[in-house]
Amino acid sequence: MKTIRLKDHKEKAVLRRHPWVFSGAIGHIDPGIEDGEIISVRDFRGARLGCGYYNSRTQIAVRMLSFGDWEIADTYLRELVCAAAARRAGNPLLGDTDSYRLIFSEGDFLPGLIVDSYAGHLVLQCLTLGMERLKKTMVTILQEELNPASIYERSDHEGRALEGLPPAQGQLLGETPAEIVMNEAGMSFYVNVGAGQKTGFFLDQRDNRALVRGLARGRRVLNLFSYTGGFSVAAALGGAASIVSVDSSADALELAKKNMELNRVTAPCGFVRADIFPYLRDGAIDADLVILDPPALAKNRASVDRACRGYKDLHLQLARRCPAGTTVLTCSCSRFIGMDLFQMVVFEAFADAGRKASIIGRHGQPCDHPVSIFCPETEYLKAMLLQVE
Repeated sequence: MKTIRLKDHKEKAVLRRHPWVFSGAIGHIDPGIEDGEIISVRDFRGARLGCGYYNSRTQIAVRMLSFGDWEIADTYLRELVCAAAARRAGNPLLGDTDSYRLIFSEGDFLPGLIVDSYAGHLVLQCLTLGMERLKKTMVTILQEELNPASIYERSDHEGRALEGLPPAQGQLLGETPAEIVMNEAGMSFYVNVGAGQKTGFFLDQRDNRALVRGLARGRRVLNLFSYTGGFSVAAALGGAASIVSVDSSADALELAKKNMELNRVTAPCGFVRADIFPYLRDGAIDADLVILDPPALAKNRASVDRACRGYKDLHLQLARRCPAGTTVLTCSCSRFIGMDLFQMVVFEAFADAGRKASIIGRHGQPCDHPVSIFCPETEYLKAMLLQVE
C-alpha cells in the first residue's frame, strides 16, 4: 500500500478520528498514487494513523476509512455496512416507517456513500472518486447482507464534478418501480427515485413532518417549497383546516396531488406553481402555519454570503406579510450555514420588518442521519419553530 506522510504537527485531527485530511497538511506523497486509490496515512515520523482514499483534485485530499492498524478489506467494509443496518433495525425511533437512510457517509464511517432504503428498495449515491472505485464491492455487500428488492443508483450530485467524475444513474440490481409507495407514521407517499430530488424524497424531514402534524389541527397551512407534499400530507392528517402547497416544479406538484389522494385527504387543498421569492413579495399570506423549506442555498463556502441574502429575503417577505399569531417552521439544509448564522439571518429579517417573533423550538436531522461526534460537519439540517406576534 502506498503512503502519504503528514507535515509535522498536522496529525492531531486524524488522531481524534476526524476523517478528512486536507491537501495543505500533506508533506510527502509516494510516487505513482492514483486518484481514488486507498493509501496508508502516516504522521511526520512515520507512525501509521490509518487508511483512506486519496484524490489530488480536491481540497479534502484524503477521506479516512479506518484508523490505526485496520486494513480496508471486504470484511472490514462489510462490518461497517452491517453495523449501520443494525443501528437502524434496532432503533425504536424508526419503528413506524419502512423507509430511512441506511448509510449516511461520514456519519456511518463510510465517507462518500449514501444509501437510502424505500420499502426495501435501495437507492445508492457515490459522491467521491474513492467510493466510486469501491462501488461494485459495496453493491455486492448490500446484496449479500441485506437482500434488497432492488438497488438503483442516483450518483448525479453536482459535487461529483469536483472529484473528476461524471454523473451516473441507473439500475444496479433487480428492478426498481417507477414509483415506490413508502409508509411513515400512518402516512403514505409515492417516491420517484429516478427523477425526484436527492434520492426521491426528503427522508431527513421525518421528525419535522411529525411536528407539523401535531401543530396543524384547525390551522390554515401554507407549505412553501412544498416539493411532493410531505409536509402538506402531514398537516392534512393532523387536522388542518386548509392546505396550500407552493413549488416551482409542475411535476412535484402533480406528485403532491397524488400523495394527497393516496392519503384520502378531505381538507381543502390548493396547489400553486410559482417561484417562491416573487410569490412572497406579491401578496398577503392567509395562513397561520407556514412551512419554509427551501433547497440548499449555499452549496459551498464561497456561496454563503449570497445564500444568506436569499434566506434573509425569504424571511423578510414572510415577516412583512404573515398574520399575527402565525407559527413558522423554517429550515435550512445548507451545511455551510450553521444554526447560529441561520438564526442571525432570521433575526435580521424580522428586525428589518419591524415584527416580533419568538423561537419556540430548534430541531435537527433525525436519527438515521447521524452526526458523527468526530466530524461535526455531518450536521447539516437545522430548523426553527417561530411564533410571530
